[in-house]
Amino acid sequence: MTSETVRWLESFGQLDLGSAAVLAALFVVAAFVPMPRVFLMLGAGAAFGLQALWVIVPSTTLGGVLAFLLARGLLRRWVERQTGRKPLWGVLAQAIDDEGWRIAALMRFWGPAPNCVQNYLFGLTHIGLLPYLLITLVFTLPQIALYTWVGASGRAILLENGELPFNPWLMGLAAIVVLTIAVLVSRRIRKILTVTGADRPAASCGTPRSATS
Repeated sequence: MTSETVRWLESFGQLDLGSAAVLAALFVVAAFVPMPRVFLMLGAGAAFGLQALWVIVPSTTLGGVLAFLLARGLLRRWVERQTGRKPLWGVLAQAIDDEGWRIAALMRFWGPAPNCVQNYLFGLTHIGLLPYLLITLVFTLPQIALYTWVGASGRAILLENGELPFNPWLMGLAAIVVLTIAVLVSRRIRKILTVTGADRPAASCGTPRSATS
């Protein structure tokens, strides 16, 4: 799927206004529905290089803010129904309320739920719009930068055309760093969720507290 994504993005040519608009639209949509964001970031990096960051970062943040606002307003009842059917979602939302920006930042960096699910869940919590925007912008940046760089550096493998140099040592180091961070963050999140799930009354499971504007 990655090679097809790269070829499709490359069909737009260089990163100009038109291709940037298409790329931005993809990442805004990915904030609302489950999409393979990793493949999109890899493909964008391979097709346009690191300059794709100037499109991916703001469009990801914009999409996240829009989904957050919809979950807090127009789509609130729908999100609450979905959360009620999935106990983990309720525990995540409660953990965000209990831990504040710390758990929100950890989830943005490496969360146990897809990005689009996180956007909706944040809308059910007490977190304010400005803190949410800053957390989304700052703590998704390392992941976006890494995958975009991997896409740009590994283009020779993705497309098997050898157009870009590929350094296996750098790629290996990047993979080790990502895995180490993922393990550490996942352990911290699991610990927080275990405590939150144990302390939470069974009757309220899956129904986070109402958010304030």
